[in-house]
Amino acid sequence: MESRREGVVGTVRPVVRSSLSSALALALSLGVALAESPVHPDAVAVSSPTLPSDVPAEIFPVEKLVAGMKGYGYSDLGGGKGIQRFDVEILGVLKRYAPKQDLVLAKVAGAGLEHSGIIAGMSGSPIYIDGKLVGALAYGWPFSKDPVCGITPIQSMLDIRHAPPAPPVPIGGPAVRASEFASVFTERRFSGALEALLAPFRRPEGANSMATLPIPVSFAGGAGGSPGWFFGRVAEAAGWLAAPAGSSGQSGRTGPGTPVQPGSSLSTVLLSGDMLLAATGTVTWVDRDSVLAFGHPFLSMGPIEMPMAQANVLTVLPSVYRSFKFADTGPVFGSVTQDRSTGILGTFGTRAKMVPITVRIASDELPVQTFRFEAVHNSMLTPVLAAVAIDNVLTTLEKRSGERTLVWKSSIRTPARDVRWDTVFSGLQAREDAVTSLAILANYLMANEFRDLPILGVDVEIRHSDRLQNGRIVNVEPRKERFRAGERVPVRIDVVDFRGGSRRVTLDLDIPKNTPPGPLTVFVGDGNSATAYDLAVYPADPQSLDQVLDFLGRMRPPNSLNLIAYRKSAGAVVAGEPLAALPPSVAALLRDRGPGDGTPDLSFVRLQSVTVEQPVPITGSVQLNLEVLPDNW
Repeated sequence: MESRREGVVGTVRPVVRSSLSSALALALSLGVALAESPVHPDAVAVSSPTLPSDVPAEIFPVEKLVAGMKGYGYSDLGGGKGIQRFDVEILGVLKRYAPKQDLVLAKVAGAGLEHSGIIAGMSGSPIYIDGKLVGALAYGWPFSKDPVCGITPIQSMLDIRHAPPAPPVPIGGPAVRASEFASVFTERRFSGALEALLAPFRRPEGANSMATLPIPVSFAGGAGGSPGWFFGRVAEAAGWLAAPAGSSGQSGRTGPGTPVQPGSSLSTVLLSGDMLLAATGTVTWVDRDSVLAFGHPFLSMGPIEMPMAQANVLTVLPSVYRSFKFADTGPVFGSVTQDRSTGILGTFGTRAKMVPITVRIASDELPVQTFRFEAVHNSMLTPVLAAVAIDNVLTTLEKRSGERTLVWKSSIRTPARDVRWDTVFSGLQAREDAVTSLAILANYLMANEFRDLPILGVDVEIRHSDRLQNGRIVNVEPRKERFRAGERVPVRIDVVDFRGGSRRVTLDLDIPKNTPPGPLTVFVGDGNSATAYDLAVYPADPQSLDQVLDFLGRMRPPNSLNLIAYRKSAGAVVAGEPLAALPPSVAALLRDRGPGDGTPDLSFVRLQSVTVEQPVPITGSVQLNLEVLPDNW
């Protein structure tokens, strides 16, 4: 039984039941690629050490472990030494620590672990006894006086290979009903909706989650060495350990690199481009075309597509609470395809689908600047990663806190259509509300209750001002209050800007020729007031995804002047579609369809809706009571 300490390990492989083992070890020590897995047409796979699928590494069964047994493990601990060997002493086995899963307790020593304790980023480090693989170091307890760890048995990890490779499904929490989504945007309750958006990231309460080693999520490109407010909220919910890092400049490409082997550091790339986010762990097991790592879940998302990249550990930061690794992310060599309770499974040479994100921002003093990112395509991750990227841009170029005005124009591209969200955010919460609103919208589109809707790209244009800007309506005056159908009536609107002068805007009221004589209601006001008034008079009851997207088109931005004209007419909203100007008998029948049917009444017909963008947000509204005269008047 071997327990001596070694320094740098050039070759790390478990013993195999095959005469090929010595040849494989020699090839690995020379860094020679023994096989190459199939690759995406646009990708170049990293050469990786492989074993025939019918010659697995020898396993040390959990039931044969006895307290006091000594073994060793491997992990990249940085400092220029690469993969290092450390000693392991078995303390015992916790039976049924999780459903149908045992947990091996062990104490480690060597390679500085007596000083640092169990290190975040060691998740997945392979543990051997007599050259046989026991499992992956995956658990640790903060403030522990001795470096005691928990080991996930390799048998449990190997089961991940048999998980169904089903296409990723929406997992961004329970599907939000269209009516609830509509109310969030109508009432602008974005901060409250953020909690529901982050709920799937929160680890379940209990000993298991408390003991799981946190994942160091390295970031590069963050403002002032920080990835921003929104990332902080996500990391807090998920239990990530934020670790600043540089970028090798290779994380966005797929190409050759150092062969991956047990003990190598591995990164799952969440966001790349002008900002990098990558979660770092350790490789446990390598086969012909796949790799197992971490020994515990990343986010327990099941089937997933995330770029899998090499990681270069720079050093370890010892901490009384939790030591962690500083790591740079290297070239992508495949993709993570499964994220399960006992680890992650990656495949060599494949390419994960990513969502391009483009952010253009202009401010009072700076010209337009463009930032480009790529985020993992997933209903749980894409929305928050897009928000992280945009929040980082706002933090990088502008002030971190205080009042501001953001003129916001965004477009989310889908196979069905481009979904627009144009609005203005102002005040102390402008930045937080802006990035949160986009995350909520993207999440709803990807996890909506009606049908699958992948996101092809996100484009955002922002005009930023450090000043609080607004204007208010002080007078509204139509040229005449009584007119005939078919006439055009100018409506003059006087606006006073904050610390500025007054100005006049004229909107034309066009009366359709077939409008019957009678009273006419005209609403003139700012975007928020016009949206609320229009939805109260002309209710929205979306029953399909297209109707939800049409509802978004009715959301008028605050930096707009609006004119909406209505006339009285009985109707109803049926299956989400407004049916206006119905015969009285039909309208009565629809109203009396029985309790609980939920068919909204429709008492007005919308004749006209005009929206004109303004340079600043506007407040104020007026309701005009006008009259359409008979032709013979």
